[in-house]
Amino acid sequence: MTDPGASAVEAAGDFRSIDHDVPRFLIRALLLFVSLYGAVITLSVPWSLQAVIFDEMRYASMGPAAYLWGGLLLAFGTAIMVRWCLVQAVAFREYDRHVLSRNPVPPRDQPFVSILVPAFNEVDTIVPAIQSLIALDYPSYEVIVVDDGSTDDTYARALTLAGNHARCRVQVITKPNGGKWSALNCAYRASSGAYVLCVDADSRLCASALRMLVPRLGEPGVAGVAGQVTIRNRDRLLNRLQAAEYLLGNGGMRMALSYLGLVTVVPGPIGLYKRSVLEAVRQLPGNQNIPDAHASAGAVTGPLSGETFAEDFQLSLSCLALGYKVVYEPRAIAYTKCPHTVEGLLNQRYRWMRGTWQVLRIYARDLRGQQRVSHSRPVPTLHHVMMMLYTVDIYLVPILNFFFWIALVGCAALGLNLTGIGQWIGAVALLNMMTAMLYAILQGDDPLIVVFVPILDIYQALLINSAWVIAAIDELRRSRMNWS
Repeated sequence: MTDPGASAVEAAGDFRSIDHDVPRFLIRALLLFVSLYGAVITLSVPWSLQAVIFDEMRYASMGPAAYLWGGLLLAFGTAIMVRWCLVQAVAFREYDRHVLSRNPVPPRDQPFVSILVPAFNEVDTIVPAIQSLIALDYPSYEVIVVDDGSTDDTYARALTLAGNHARCRVQVITKPNGGKWSALNCAYRASSGAYVLCVDADSRLCASALRMLVPRLGEPGVAGVAGQVTIRNRDRLLNRLQAAEYLLGNGGMRMALSYLGLVTVVPGPIGLYKRSVLEAVRQLPGNQNIPDAHASAGAVTGPLSGETFAEDFQLSLSCLALGYKVVYEPRAIAYTKCPHTVEGLLNQRYRWMRGTWQVLRIYARDLRGQQRVSHSRPVPTLHHVMMMLYTVDIYLVPILNFFFWIALVGCAALGLNLTGIGQWIGAVALLNMMTAMLYAILQGDDPLIVVFVPILDIYQALLINSAWVIAAIDELRRSRMNWS
């Protein structure tokens, strides 16, 4: 999965994908071994933790409240492992079906593709981003860059690359500030391709990205394809933790949802859509009118909605609600720059969480009523996934994560021997490291990233959940945000 075409546009020290060249039979054997190890841990959780918690409490003569505390800890541990088994089993199946079982199939025709690049104050990243798009290994496409009222030299820098190139034409437009959704709509209106690729101005695509994405969009019923988002700046601990987080998130849940054709979030840095489907999305409620909060000279209507802070989530969910499939292609890579400070990370996740809750409200209000069932889609349906996945991931998991670590502190304060629980946590950490190693091989990532996996739970409990709490409070208060 190395990308020789990326070297010309990547800065020194930036991460690029690695070709691990591991035989397929060995990867399949590792997938089987990890699955069996996870199943053994799952089956042993109720018995091992029960003995550790309740026998120790009985020995220490603890009261009913302590038993309730231990019971909740036991239930949470069991739920974690059952969930792991379900998600990873489906994800492993999809890897075997789409990544290991075949090489990329060249499309019978190579439709003209429009690449939309919204930019706001991206003076340091816009030129390398456009250069990576010019270097794509695809015969015919256009790049449309929209400067969304930047206050720096983004427009002037982008303009230096405008014009015709070997395989594409670069067009640069400037307009008053209206937000990312508005800039994407402006670029969409200026585009003409049958396929539309949305990218971020601070990301850089691997040279083979379009060759990997386009065949997947030609599959029956598929309206959108999510590429792989990989962290390129890994010079700090916080950045490496985010890289490990992306690795596990892409490899697990997103790949599992791809098996069902139900990838709910096509990431902003790399997402390919059919134009015909975007036109259908454009007619949905909320996409025809500009919300009062965005009534400005820079607002432009289109398939991207300005109702939320998560226009990418709303767009992919709209495609699914119309009965289409959305899948994930891990071999199409976007190298993105992640926040390198705690403040920047909290701001990013705050916006993501606010946007997610807003999209969920829109789904319940509008999109669920628009939902069309595809007879070719396997069970579960989109509604099942929204109920099971987002109810758990968005509302319950952060609370349970807090509870888990508080419960451990509480048990230690009660004087309980936590050696057995520590061993179980160690076994799960080893399982997560083994899973991350597999995903690093399959996604062309750095295997050394797995050393940061054991502390991901603490990173998520302390940092990510802090952003969740702040976002939840502000969302309940309906606090306003800056849309730029």
